[in-house]
Amino acid sequence: MMRISVFYSHILAASEQTGLMVDEVLRRVRGFGIAAVELDLDQAMPAKEAMKASLEQADLSVASMYAFFDFGNDPNPEPGLKFLDTAEYLGAGKVLVIPGFIEESVGAEERANALQGMAVALREMCEYAEQKNILVTLEDFDDIRAPFSSSDELLWFMEQVPKLGCTFDTGNFLYRGEDELEAFEKLKARIVHVHCKDRSLDEQNGVAPKITTEGTRLFPSPVGYGCIRMEEILNRLRAIGYNDTLAIEHFDAMDELSYIEQSAEWLLSRLG
Repeated sequence: MMRISVFYSHILAASEQTGLMVDEVLRRVRGFGIAAVELDLDQAMPAKEAMKASLEQADLSVASMYAFFDFGNDPNPEPGLKFLDTAEYLGAGKVLVIPGFIEESVGAEERANALQGMAVALREMCEYAEQKNILVTLEDFDDIRAPFSSSDELLWFMEQVPKLGCTFDTGNFLYRGEDELEAFEKLKARIVHVHCKDRSLDEQNGVAPKITTEGTRLFPSPVGYGCIRMEEILNRLRAIGYNDTLAIEHFDAMDELSYIEQSAEWLLSRLG
């Protein structure tokens, strides 16, 4: 049975937007049928003990943790290994690694060296994570400086790092003008985690758009209410036997708590 998680960042934003205490938002989120969170390493540190207690009190687990690194410039995997130690402490079965960015202006040799540095560090992390029964993943990150923002770029990393899994972000392929269903077919053998990110094409006052490489303006949307073919993606996940987490993601929403509730309702109605 697939379960639903939500980004802890959305919980913090909902607390700020509503004036509710974080623990109250956590309680409400659990009441929506959400079982887990996606946790930024920076949010867990330095008070990981308090974070663990707060989540346990709300009956929420950590589905996955994510963290940013600069392995392209410094391939020393030590910060990544410490990240895995923290993920293990908090009970996360998966981690998402953003291994670094490469400016568009760099030369071919410098770019190739940066890519190799990232691959070396990811291989080390995968070996260490395997001892802890944690899966290391990479996603289609929506930034032109991310050399893993398209399906082909992700496949390159997965060839270099055989134990690397894919966190399939449903809404980020559109950033590169790529069809999400075509990307799914290319990556489906490596998908171990899913970010359910929908996108709205409707202008939203007060919300800065994410502008794609083709110039399209994208805005946040509750899951199932935007332009991404979420229903078909769920059908294809079932077809490949995916039975893990569906993470609700809609950064920068004006009303995070409402979006979380709508997203959870839509997903649960499809999961039966």
